[in-house]
Amino acid sequence: MNSKIFWITPMVVMAIGVLPMPYGYYTLLRLVVCGCSLYFAYNLYETKDIAFAWVFGFFVVLYNPIIPIYLYDKQIWIVVNIITGLVFFWKRNSIEQK
Repeated sequence: MNSKIFWITPMVVMAIGVLPMPYGYYTLLRLVVCGCSLYFAYNLYETKDIAFAWVFGFFVVLYNPIIPIYLYDKQIWIVVNIITGLVFFWKRNSIEQK
């Protein structure tokens, strides 16, 4: 399976999330980012990159769609999404060797 989808997809959905979208889109965003973060966390744990496995584990909790965490300000979410996207981009090569 091509692992590029696991770092490109969350970046795309977070970029689209900057636009004014209906609430359902943000639920989809949470689902995508949570799932991709879970994939990264597991793979980073398997490669013994424990620090970033914890970072992506934090993203799993932050973006989980079941018990959502509300930050109540879109500007805060934009900053969080940018940071999350940068971490995904930074660690993209960590899972591409598989």
